[in-house]
Amino acid sequence: MTRRQALTALAAGTVAAPAVLRAQSPTTWIVYTYVPAATLAPARVMNEIVERVAKETNGQLQLKYHLGGALTIKGTDITTAVGDNVIQMGDDGMQQGNVPVTGILRLPMLITTPQEFDKALAVMKPYVDKGYDKLGATVLSTYYYPLQFAWSSKKLTGLDDFKGQKIRSTSPEQTEFLKRFGANGLTVSAAEVPSALERGVVDGVLTAHSGGGRVWHDLLKYTYDLGINFFEANLVVNKEAYAKLPAAQRDVLTKVVIDLTPQMTKLLFEDEETEKAKRKAEGMIQTAATPDDYKRGAKVMVDYWDVWAKRHGPEAQEALKKVRDAVGR
Repeated sequence: MTRRQALTALAAGTVAAPAVLRAQSPTTWIVYTYVPAATLAPARVMNEIVERVAKETNGQLQLKYHLGGALTIKGTDITTAVGDNVIQMGDDGMQQGNVPVTGILRLPMLITTPQEFDKALAVMKPYVDKGYDKLGATVLSTYYYPLQFAWSSKKLTGLDDFKGQKIRSTSPEQTEFLKRFGANGLTVSAAEVPSALERGVVDGVLTAHSGGGRVWHDLLKYTYDLGINFFEANLVVNKEAYAKLPAAQRDVLTKVVIDLTPQMTKLLFEDEETEKAKRKAEGMIQTAATPDDYKRGAKVMVDYWDVWAKRHGPEAQEALKKVRDAVGR
C-alpha cells in the first residue's frame, strides 16, 4: 500500500459516505488542523465557519472538523493531505517543507511588527498561491499569530541562555536561529508537545502567549519575549474538490472563510495580552527583550536570509528582495 493510499484509508475510516441516495445526500468534507485545543482562537472561529457553511448551504455542505492529533496525519503532512484529497480542507501551519517559499515569512528577525507582516504577506501572496497550486491545493485565506517568543522549563532570560537547550521549533528557519545561539531545535507536532516537555525531549518551545503558551504554560517556567518571527497559517482546500462543488456552495464556503478568518488574527492578538498577564500573575518568569537584543539577533541572522533564498532558487531570491524592500530591512 502506498503512503497516499494509507492516509486515504485512515481518513476515510473517520467519515464514511452513505452508500445509497448519494446524489441527494449532502457533500461532506474532512477538515483537519494542526491546532491541538478547541480553546485556541483558530479552533473557535473554525467551528463558527463550520456552522455558517452548513446553515448557508441549507446543510448541503458539511465540514467535519478535527483538531490536531485526532487523525493519523502529521501536522507537517496537512499540505500534501489536502493536495492528495485525503482531506478536503486544511488549517495548514507547518507547510514550509512542502511550500518552501513560505519560509520567507518566518525568517528569524526579518519581520518584527504586525504592520511589517501585513506588507510582507501582501508581497508573498502570489508566490504562496503558486506553491500550493503546484501541489493540488488552493489557498482561501491566511491568518497569523503574534510574535513567537521563547519559553522554557530552564532559565531563559536572554540570548545567551539558549545555549545547550532543546527547543521545539515550528520551521527550519527557527531551527537555524536556535542553532546560531547554541540551542538544538527540534520538530514536534503540537499534539505531542506536552509529552515531549514532560519527558524532557524538549526543554522549551517557541510560541505566542495566545498560542502554545495558553495550553502548555503549566510545563514551563520562563518566557523570553524576543519576537523571533510571526507564525501564519493558511486555510487551504483541495483544488479538484473545490472546483467540483456546486457554484452556490463554493461561493458560500469562500465568502464565509474570507469573512471569518480575520477574526482568528484579531482574537489571537486580543488573547495575547490577556494570557501574558495571566502568566505573570501565576509566577511565570517573564523577561522583555531589549532593543539591543533585537539588534544582536538581526545581526546574527541577516546573512542567513540571503543564504536561505539562494538555496531555494531564483523565485525565492526575488520574493525575499521584494519583502525586504517592503519592510525596509
